Amino acid sequence: MTTKLSRRKFLAGSLASLGAGALGGRIFAAPAGWKPAKKPNLVFGILSDTHLMVEWDGRSLYRTMTFDYVHNAFKLFKSRGIDAFVHLGDAAHRGCVREWEFHRELFDKVFGKSGGPERLIVVGNHELFGGSGHCKGVYRDPKAWQENAICADLPRHYERVWGEPYSEVFHKEVKGYHFFGRHWNDKEYDGVGEKPFADYILSHADKCSLRGAKPFFILSHRRHHFRFCSALREFRNAVAFMGHWHWSNADWKTIFCDTDTFGGHFPHIQIGSCRFDGGNGVEPFDDKSMKAKEDSSSWAGRGHDHPSRQAMLVNVYDDMVVFERHEVGEGGKLGPDWVMPLGWRMGNGGPGEQPHPFALAELQKAIGAPEFPRKAKLEVAGAQVEVKNGKEDKKPRKEPGIRVSIPMADGNPDSRAFAYNVVVVGDDYKDRFFKSAFFAGLNSGIGHEPNGGVTTVDILKSQLPAGKKLTIAVRPVSSLGTKGRAIGTTMKM
Repeated sequence: MTTKLSRRKFLAGSLASLGAGALGGRIFAAPAGWKPAKKPNLVFGILSDTHLMVEWDGRSLYRTMTFDYVHNAFKLFKSRGIDAFVHLGDAAHRGCVREWEFHRELFDKVFGKSGGPERLIVVGNHELFGGSGHCKGVYRDPKAWQENAICADLPRHYERVWGEPYSEVFHKEVKGYHFFGRHWNDKEYDGVGEKPFADYILSHADKCSLRGAKPFFILSHRRHHFRFCSALREFRNAVAFMGHWHWSNADWKTIFCDTDTFGGHFPHIQIGSCRFDGGNGVEPFDDKSMKAKEDSSSWAGRGHDHPSRQAMLVNVYDDMVVFERHEVGEGGKLGPDWVMPLGWRMGNGGPGEQPHPFALAELQKAIGAPEFPRKAKLEVAGAQVEVKNGKEDKKPRKEPGIRVSIPMADGNPDSRAFAYNVVVVGDDYKDRFFKSAFFAGLNSGIGHEPNGGVTTVDILKSQLPAGKKLTIAVRPVSSLGTKGRAIGTTMKM
């Protein structure tokens, strides 16, 4: 049996052996209920990847879909008095004009047919699918296709539906703040074509007074890479938004700032999808100590475990920008607001320059760790654990094991749990079993977590370490990788 001393040592610090950042991400978080004292200068709402699809009759919404989530987002935006509405692409799933019309009709229903917020609509790759069987299968007559496929006459259809002129890149000023947009182009791939867009923004630098602390915003469906970011490296006040990935904003890794992937210099924020099936995937931080016991690749795309339809509200003040992450299926925020201070000492790598507030090191310093409430307790019971031979196994067998029920780690309102690290030790302290599981409510709005926020983790008896008495400990983890204090219990085998 393990000694009492080693058990206390285990409960106090054993989980640290998982390594820093078992699950990772970045954020500067505002406390729950926090509100700035002043009214924002600018408020805009963002949707991406709504993927509304027309039925085979060419007029109605596809039978498995609903307008509810897009409608809910528009009602949220209306309640907050947005000055501008941004859609980052893939509004139309098949690339049919009717799918754009669905959005415009919902928009008009909420905001009225005249007036309302400015519209900044980005074309995504799905908007251009009309040239394939997606749209041609709906409109088989060539003349009908010409009038109903977005790509058949993109400028004409764009202007008719959205009431805005079309150009491959665009600029719009809203309440003194500047937006620059770039549409999808099938001729481009990755970095190709990004430099002309950067040149377009640079051509507006002087007349739009882009230099300084005041933020301006860059909109696209696809991400931007080194050439684009490097060309704009002096504009540390820029904020770029993108879609396409369907990556949940519950995951704070959807903020990218100083990573090699994007070339750094200013933040790029990927917006979660408002797709009908709620598929917003989440992935763990790459941690070798986890891979030794668990195949972390099996976690990818886990957004379908609990569907989440997402939208963002952006509030711009004199001294900060506040980003709100909303779930618009059942409601609520996905976590504390992200706050980006303005007015820090900027530069282009010169002496006295401060790091960007959303740079990785700054975010890591700012975020706290999720914590269990003071009286939180684990529950452990015997269970029949389902075992599958691959994802396609339709007749899984059941084997004996245990079920660990983990209470919600909501003891620190500044930091929401993303996952839990579970450790089990028996007679031999060195022979420990490790397992990680996502927090069951991570894709839900706060207050809408399934099962009251309880996350269950099943472990096969054959996986448990040897011993007549097992000690089980669980530590909460944010997507930033910060870890709270563990809680533990023992059970007789």
